[in-house]
Amino acid sequence: RIHKGENMKKKSIIGLLLVLSLVLVACGNSLEGQEVIYFGAPATDGPDGQAIQSSFEAFTEETGIIVTYVGSENFESELLAQIEAGNPPNIALWPQPGTVRAQAEAGNLIPLADLGVDLDEYRANFSPYLVGLGEVDGVPYGGAHAVNLKSIVWYQPAEFESRGYSVPDTWDEMIALADQIVADGMTPFCFGMYSNGATGWLATDWMEDIMLRTGNGTTSYDQWVNHEIPFNDPIVKNAATYLSQIMHTDGYVVGGADAIVSTFFGDAQNPMFERDGNGNPGCFMHRQASFIPGFWPEDAKAGLGTETTFFPFPDMEVPSDTVLGAGDMWAVLVNDEATQAVVDFMLSENYFDAYNHVLKKLDEFKPEFLIFSAGFDAHQDDPLAQFKLKSKDFYEITRRTLLATKKYNNRKVVSILEGGYDLNALAESADEHVKALQQNK
Repeated sequence: RIHKGENMKKKSIIGLLLVLSLVLVACGNSLEGQEVIYFGAPATDGPDGQAIQSSFEAFTEETGIIVTYVGSENFESELLAQIEAGNPPNIALWPQPGTVRAQAEAGNLIPLADLGVDLDEYRANFSPYLVGLGEVDGVPYGGAHAVNLKSIVWYQPAEFESRGYSVPDTWDEMIALADQIVADGMTPFCFGMYSNGATGWLATDWMEDIMLRTGNGTTSYDQWVNHEIPFNDPIVKNAATYLSQIMHTDGYVVGGADAIVSTFFGDAQNPMFERDGNGNPGCFMHRQASFIPGFWPEDAKAGLGTETTFFPFPDMEVPSDTVLGAGDMWAVLVNDEATQAVVDFMLSENYFDAYNHVLKKLDEFKPEFLIFSAGFDAHQDDPLAQFKLKSKDFYEITRRTLLATKKYNNRKVVSILEGGYDLNALAESADEHVKALQQNK
């Protein structure tokens, strides 16, 4: 759970690449040609899988170590089978930190200290919260890969405004809006949760958001998560009744209730970007996490934050300042020198060598103009993102990017403020960014 003061907005492509790429690590030639398998849930050829793979290209160029990312929708069951067969991947990427702890307790993971990681430096470079997610009895096993915000509902402001719809603040208001949309002959919600062997997690997300806002709020939520109250407890059954209201009310969901389980979660929001003969979208609301824009149709991504944005999951029975968050965490199952080098690479805090690799990609693409999605929540003082950029680093990122774009678009740049939740850090970072824009015209 993450408090509202720590909300994380969507990240820019550049920000994601910075986080994924990190820094080059110098290794001896003795490791050249060795392969490290990195296994996770994001599909190999999907947007996240491709980003993960490309983030190691500069590392491979420098070290000769081949990092191969492999993704599977049946990640968890396949990983367990590989572990039982004695043939695990070098590194695995779990979509929830709790599983990392479970695997560590089962004796399947290598402590970071055994991989040569300086734990004092590791704890100094990353937030105590993120470090703690990968610890068992104070021993760190996992490294944070990404965090995202889940207590949000995506919508398109222009479609609301043109019909006189208001963003709902409460559950009852959201239901009233849904009823109005149905009465107007349209469909309120996009909802799809097919995820192969992991199908069902999206319904769990809905349940968790509802549990945080009903019953005894965070108290009963924690009891539920810790198995102190059963799934047939009245509080849990009440939450399920709320969810059923969305899933099973006639006309509420695209394709009806039967389509929810068969609709791939990554495609679920597509109807929002489509229009019928009357110019109406296929749905108006989609409760999904902040990572979902990576799955949107390409022509819809440009409208992120403007044409399509989100409102907070509405209040319910219990006033709450708490929202649901999630994150991916990696851990090591095979300890060898090549894997240790990859771990060093993923934990290093020097961003700029890797950022030069990002600029090479810009050179290959040669965009006619560039949009800065300025996510200043990557600042070291930001309460949520927990990255390690300083205010002056945003000047350097902007300067290097402008220098690169001069070659192919004469620095045609648009900058859009996206995020930043420490006001002092936000002000300093924005100032450095604007200063670089002014001084490097």
